[in-house]
Amino acid sequence: MSSKVIQRVAAGLLVVVAGGALVIACGGGNDKEDSQPAATQAPAAAANLILQVDTVRGPTNIPAGDDRTRKSCVQASKIPVGGQVVWRVRVIDPRTGQGMDDKTLDTVTVVLPDGQNFVMKYGGHPSSAPVDFFWAVSWNVPAAYPTGTVDYKVVAKDKEGRAGDWTQFKVAAATLTIVATDPWVMSEVDNDTFALR
Repeated sequence: MSSKVIQRVAAGLLVVVAGGALVIACGGGNDKEDSQPAATQAPAAAANLILQVDTVRGPTNIPAGDDRTRKSCVQASKIPVGGQVVWRVRVIDPRTGQGMDDKTLDTVTVVLPDGQNFVMKYGGHPSSAPVDFFWAVSWNVPAAYPTGTVDYKVVAKDKEGRAGDWTQFKVAAATLTIVATDPWVMSEVDNDTFALR
């Protein structure tokens, strides 16, 4: 072996030995205190309830000639005056990650900017043959209600005193908006689909 290789190996061993001595000197030894695991703090319990919210159009005032099954219970943010808004909400317990029903929640309420409040009910949907369970309430938009965005919020309170609320994204296309006429019409190309006006 050349002397340069021997010098490099010796230098490497010196670094390893010096590093080990440094670790022991800086608390890496086997003192009784240092061998005990450090106490960890439990994470703080989450207090705010988590809400998942959407809106769909209800079947009220959809003319018989229009296909109610295609226009109702489908996510929608544009609802015509005289139409029906249906809010669907799932409330999640932040401690368990599980949905909360009427046994664990006190109230779930939709609050409109004009002060109207709609208390939601928990149940299976669709009611004829439930495939999912969540909170829901509907509102028939009065004929005289002004068109434009509706800056609503949803508030949930559980039986332990915890609460959570939800507000819409500030994205115009996704914000609940009351419009003058039905935004969905039968497609002129294919009478089997709807198109947005």
